[in-house]
Amino acid sequence: MNNIVFWGLSLPAWITIATIVTLFVVLLCTKLREDVAFLGAMAVLGLSGILDQKEDLAGFSSDSVVLVGVLFIVVAGLINTGVIRWIMQYFLGTPKSYPAAIVRLMAPVAALSTILSNTTVVALFVQVVKNWAKKLGTAPSKLLIPLSYAAGMGGICTIIGTPPNMIIAGLYAQNCGQHIGFFAPTIPGIFCLVVGVLATLAMRRLLPVRESREDGDEKAATPENQPQINWKTVVSALIMLGMILLSSLNVMSLLSSAVVAAAAMLVFRCCSPTQAMKSIDWSVLMIFAGSVVIGTAIQKTGIAEALANGVMNLCGGKPLLVMIMMSLTATFVTEFISNTAAGAIFFPIVYHAATAMGCDPMPFLISLMIAVSSSFATPIGSTTHLLVYGPGGYKFSDFMKIGIPMNLIILAANILIVNLVYPIH
Repeated sequence: MNNIVFWGLSLPAWITIATIVTLFVVLLCTKLREDVAFLGAMAVLGLSGILDQKEDLAGFSSDSVVLVGVLFIVVAGLINTGVIRWIMQYFLGTPKSYPAAIVRLMAPVAALSTILSNTTVVALFVQVVKNWAKKLGTAPSKLLIPLSYAAGMGGICTIIGTPPNMIIAGLYAQNCGQHIGFFAPTIPGIFCLVVGVLATLAMRRLLPVRESREDGDEKAATPENQPQINWKTVVSALIMLGMILLSSLNVMSLLSSAVVAAAAMLVFRCCSPTQAMKSIDWSVLMIFAGSVVIGTAIQKTGIAEALANGVMNLCGGKPLLVMIMMSLTATFVTEFISNTAAGAIFFPIVYHAATAMGCDPMPFLISLMIAVSSSFATPIGSTTHLLVYGPGGYKFSDFMKIGIPMNLIILAANILIVNLVYPIH
């Protein structure tokens, strides 16, 4: 089957493309549950032989999927002991308007994400934002997408802020023996972040009003059910800080530190086993597992590389056009695979394209860093989107309505600022 080629792509690649297109049509045009739709896509990729059994089931054991599941338990402990309520009360305050609330939320979240995992930041803030939104009389769905966007854009601003930045910097050092500075992406990243916040404000009417399953349950709750501040509040807060420090100081991976934190929440009775299990959104984990499998198929069948090479040939060796088209293609591809994978796939293509044209690779690589982290249009494009997807009660199309124009806005901002800070020469 791999020997059959149409328009430069193998038959497995075309089957993968057809599967993805069908998945999107089903998600956008039917009422079939999202997790069931992703399960169907996994079945097609497995039964067609594109992925073997191990690859087709790898999503369920993926580190990122397990991490999200474990973080649900950590957050359950924070909710049950009142830490979330305390953060809402003393950290976010009471802004006077919805636009002010967006800024009040996005600015500190982006700042935290420059040095901490954006996944951790969003996991810790999801319930905070839900409670805060209700206090402000705003639907949580109007603030959870801005939360996710802020975390993603904040990570772009430093080399350690997001994994693809570190991967691109590491590959650059391997290829030419030089290092990309810690703050190399800072000015372009901050500019894109500011543009992103302003764009979110301008397009705030595109953010939907939704109600999640948890919202209905919370309406039935009485006030004494509210968590009380006591010694367990201090314990769970220390557990949270320990998790952040262990991962940010590279003592443990984020997954390992999250597992330790979840276990500690149970040992110190910050939440019960029943509360822990109820806190896990299994449908989100199913969607996430499915997105990992689809990403594997896209990489294995050569779709991403073929697309990138096709763009290179189309540009005819014009540096600015190459930068624009490569950034656009990377932004598109990272909607379906992890930004880490997108960075690894596109680095050699972008680097060799720059050197072949006799250009300094730096502006192209900074632009690539921003592009592969500019995933706004699908919930499967980022771990942080999946963390807010269930709590926000979102539909798949909700991300596309605001995400597609956001992608184009950030692409334009990316190309503009990179060429001002790192002129092509």
